[in-house]
Amino acid sequence: MRKELELYEILILLDPNLIEDEVTNKIQFYQDFLVGKGSKVMVQNQGRKGLSYAIKKFEAANFVQMVFLGNGKLVELFNSTIRRDEAVLRHIVTKLNEPLLV
Repeated sequence: MRKELELYEILILLDPNLIEDEVTNKIQFYQDFLVGKGSKVMVQNQGRKGLSYAIKKFEAANFVQMVFLGNGKLVELFNSTIRRDEAVLRHIVTKLNEPLLV
């Protein structure tokens, strides 16, 4: 039986007051979370950037982009984990393409 996997992208805006090591630890935590659930992950730390408008009174944020393979169940679990993290200002998950059969 084949599992249907889809390609997702998540953009995470992290608290700008986190030091570089803390940002790296957050990225590693989320990457390990996805890999532990059987996903493959590509990560791009885009660094600290200014925001167009203030979010939670912050004018800047650390931008982290992740592309991963998964399904709706994994995305739901990942979203609930991210929502509990106070260092995350905002996040958005987008499905990128048609399903892949693996």
